[in-house]
Amino acid sequence: MKEIRIRKPIIIIGCPRSGTSLLFTLLSASKYLWSLYRESNLIWSDFYKFSGKQFRNEVLTSDDLNEDSKKYLLSEFHKYALNSPYLGYFTRDHWIKSNALNNIVKLVTSTNVLYKNLFMQEYRIVEKTPKSCFRISFIDKLFNNDCKFIFIKRDGRSNINSLMEGWKVPNKYIRRQELGVKLDIRGYEGKYWKYVLPPGWEDYTTKSLEEVCAFQWISSNKYALDGLSLVNDNRKYVLTYEELSENTYETMKKLCDYIEIPFSDELEKLSKNPPLVNYVTKPEKEKWKKNKNQIENIYPMIEPMMKELNYSLSY
Repeated sequence: MKEIRIRKPIIIIGCPRSGTSLLFTLLSASKYLWSLYRESNLIWSDFYKFSGKQFRNEVLTSDDLNEDSKKYLLSEFHKYALNSPYLGYFTRDHWIKSNALNNIVKLVTSTNVLYKNLFMQEYRIVEKTPKSCFRISFIDKLFNNDCKFIFIKRDGRSNINSLMEGWKVPNKYIRRQELGVKLDIRGYEGKYWKYVLPPGWEDYTTKSLEEVCAFQWISSNKYALDGLSLVNDNRKYVLTYEELSENTYETMKKLCDYIEIPFSDELEKLSKNPPLVNYVTKPEKEKWKKNKNQIENIYPMIEPMMKELNYSLSY
């Protein structure tokens, strides 16, 4: 394989349920960006197998990346990044299906690599995985400090409420790693941890569900802010879930200017009528009040991060 030239990748970071999927879906519609059209969890799981690094939590730092691991990860992104929503969503939906479909997926990916190797000098990708909040220095080193990070934040009450709803849905958002710890989370009847696994997760296996989700929200945002503090200002962009969902068109138009891609017809059309993506129940403003008592219980826990993200608990 020739040298891989992924340049100026767009890395979307944010807590799970903060709007990262909506933003990723919108940007993946651009013909100027290549995409996996799904989160890169399988690539990261295979990285641990390749590197021999033991998984303990989501954190990876620049020290965890060596030249062999770098070549491996770049080759994986190169292999699976496509420039066709139709093919992207097809491979995503059929990734773990029958052997016949897997053979089709292999044909798509091998043809994709051949095309890029023959005809492309360089290209850009958009990547979204909430775990990336904990891996900013690692990812930046992987892509030669050439990334543009987009950090999306959301009011903690709404974000935590959405996490709680997701935890309660059977057989979705489950961690694939075996944690070796029995969960006794109050308000949750399942056996498996869901969403991100921040450092210190072991202390929350017997807490209430609202405390677990508050911990995930606080940790995701804390690591995102800490990681971004080491990135040059011209390579990071912050937006809110509220502005993305309520004023999608203008928000995406400004964002395209920042990441230096045209606000194309595809993006313009999609921004005028944003899709509902990855939702548990239909989005509603202040839906968190359905779990008002539980959310108010964790106000003292979330208040410092709410202030740091410029949200107020008084409205």
